Amino acid sequence: MGVISLRQQVVCTVLLYALLLLLVPHAGYDGDMNFWLRWATYSFDYGLGNVYRIPDNNYNPFYHYILWLYGQLAGSVYRLQRYIHLLKGFTLIFDFAGAFWAASLVPERSRRFGLALLLLLNVGYLYNTMIWIQVDGIYSFFCFGAVVLAARQRLVASLLCYILALASKTQAIIFLPPLLLLWGPRAWRQPRHLAQGLLAGTALTTLLLAPFIWWSWENGVPRIIEINATAANLYPKISLNAYNLWYLITEFPSLPETSDLLPFAGLTYRKWGLILFLSSSAVALLPLLVAAWQAWRPRAASPGPTPSLLLVLLSCGIIPLLFTFFNTQMHERYWHPALLFLAAYGFVRRDYLPMVLMSVAYFLHLERGLQYMQLLNYDIFFFQPKFVAALFGLLMGVLLWKIYRLAPWRTGPVAPPAASAPLPGWPVRGVVESRRPQ
Repeated sequence: MGVISLRQQVVCTVLLYALLLLLVPHAGYDGDMNFWLRWATYSFDYGLGNVYRIPDNNYNPFYHYILWLYGQLAGSVYRLQRYIHLLKGFTLIFDFAGAFWAASLVPERSRRFGLALLLLLNVGYLYNTMIWIQVDGIYSFFCFGAVVLAARQRLVASLLCYILALASKTQAIIFLPPLLLLWGPRAWRQPRHLAQGLLAGTALTTLLLAPFIWWSWENGVPRIIEINATAANLYPKISLNAYNLWYLITEFPSLPETSDLLPFAGLTYRKWGLILFLSSSAVALLPLLVAAWQAWRPRAASPGPTPSLLLVLLSCGIIPLLFTFFNTQMHERYWHPALLFLAAYGFVRRDYLPMVLMSVAYFLHLERGLQYMQLLNYDIFFFQPKFVAALFGLLMGVLLWKIYRLAPWRTGPVAPPAASAPLPGWPVRGVVESRRPQ
């Protein structure tokens, strides 16, 4: 079969987008949909700059821009309410963009479109947007973009992408440590790029906050700061339906109703969760830290090779898994960003096991919580919290093994094989791949 032309790819993409937009006409978690509806209606009636006057508004500004735009396109409160389920169309754009960006990392152009479709037809990837009508796909896209751009040594663009991720959801903060490792060598050796990034980042932040500065300062920026400062204590429960470590080792009747301030082995559950997350993240990021140090090497005459793309994707892919698995107060959707990183790794490496494990575990988790299909027996063992938590635990074990197989002290600065030639704009010396089979 011949290669599909660009025009055919565009037509297929548009048709697939329209199909997915109309495929599930009535969906969404009622609690979330009520928030979207009230916030969009308030923005439509009183203006975007006043939306933080609503007491229960706990979202960062970026999605409020989307809610405001949706209201303007609807044109009336009636149509806004009548077609509220079409809100998923905005997040779906970011899902599509993320899939195509992940596929673009593959050197062989002939494979890219098919791989993007593979991800876009993955129910585990789209469930959160299509059926839950949640918005995690937006900040996941920006986090993925920030990481890929940082790996390509495009510091300014990466920083701007990361600011948009933080403006979308506070959870994007968990990607700051690996991003600092990727930004550090370039910023140290070329401080001009760091200055440009800080100036551009300040300008973008000011632009994002402009409506909340000019029209309603007292209920705008201070409220946004408060939302981010108190995010870690918003739901002080052991788990908010995230099937994680605590479902494996505790026997409380209902974790979403159990305080995470209760004592456990001398500390509170909350402190244990934070300690386990930070320590496991340090272990997971150690190979990336060593690779970043080799790229920095302040005493060397020239910089060393930048970290392997595969190592970067795996290291960033495991972070949201560790974050959700060990911490308390976690929702079932907080695993979401990992899927895009693991899909990109699978595309580049032709190693799809992490993506498959992630997709299965994530789908089982979301469907067990929402029970949208109503055709399955949810008492079956593979829908049980302990089984899903064990799947995520297995996935993290697999990822750690693969990360350490790619550790720079094992691989060394070898040239990439011909089948994995660097992408346009990708520094040849910056690609470090393992010759060992994975």
